Amino acid sequence: MRLHENQLKLIRHLARFNLLDYASCLHLLDTEGTGDHVALSYAFRPLTKNKYLTKRKDGSVSILAKGRALFPNIKPLISAGGGEQSIQRVMEVSRMAVLMEEHGILAVAEVPESRQPVFIPSACWRNIAPGILSTTRFTGMVLAGKEKLAVYDIGDGSMEWQVRAEGSLFYTKYGSYETKATGMILICEDGKRNKTVKNIIRQTMWSRRQLLSDICLERNKPTCWSRSPIKLRAQYEHVYFTTPRWFQIDIQAILGSESEVCDRSKNETRSHDPAQGDYEKWPYRFFVNPATDLLKYVYFFSAVKELKKLLESDMPAPPEVRYAICYRKRDRPILRMYPDVVELEGIQFFEYLTEENDSSN
Repeated sequence: MRLHENQLKLIRHLARFNLLDYASCLHLLDTEGTGDHVALSYAFRPLTKNKYLTKRKDGSVSILAKGRALFPNIKPLISAGGGEQSIQRVMEVSRMAVLMEEHGILAVAEVPESRQPVFIPSACWRNIAPGILSTTRFTGMVLAGKEKLAVYDIGDGSMEWQVRAEGSLFYTKYGSYETKATGMILICEDGKRNKTVKNIIRQTMWSRRQLLSDICLERNKPTCWSRSPIKLRAQYEHVYFTTPRWFQIDIQAILGSESEVCDRSKNETRSHDPAQGDYEKWPYRFFVNPATDLLKYVYFFSAVKELKKLLESDMPAPPEVRYAICYRKRDRPILRMYPDVVELEGIQFFEYLTEENDSSN
């Protein structure tokens, strides 16, 4: 049988990742972007009929010996265990690799010498970075220059978040500064963006005194499995939010975020406390948020709410400091979460004019 380029592409992916869900297999075959699932299923069928791949009862697709023989020099990046949880985990990582490579971020097993962005699957990163706790849920790391961003597939946002365990990606005592993460990327389903963002921010704001503390113990023993909703900690540094639909635009904004902050603050006083903004132009302290950093929104809301308390108190000399935030058009619903923040006199809002036309929710 003569295989087409899109069929070889799918087999090659499975040679590296072992498993992938059926819907994502059809997506990989759709190199022309037709979205015609019936036609794509006809392209998939010969691969199982001729024993290159097999479609399993649980909905996953795995590679067979005949398919692997087409790419004898390719070694699997991750191994697939026999348990249901292990299978689902491998498919999460495999699906994330599809998204990354679709946007030019290649999946590799080791840290490259170049600054070109790459995606290192979680199993490979555990071999590189010591001290990561076993209960972490990250799918891999995006490396680009100095950035090391832990990537999460959070689905509809209802995943059980491992608050302490995810912090092990940011350890320096049991790991090192070379492998310490610089932030996170949370990827949720298309159409669930605003609802999921609001839930995460609310959960964090309710416990912000504890979660925003910069005191954090580094552990070398597994922690108990947590059934907590997704919450953010100061230890995570940056928590960028995106969806598959907007990933191409968002990853560019994420990787350029620090440059944007530096450009806007080069003639001003930089802040050394992220809870008080990125820079100061008295009496304003500015939060620069070009890439939907949820932790930065939490800091902004927390700072403004604290200022509101002080202004409403009987202090003989009320504080003169005020806050400002630069945000994306798509993030307007986030800022409207807390009317008392938006309506506080003196707070300034600056919207990026270059934001893409967005009609999503």
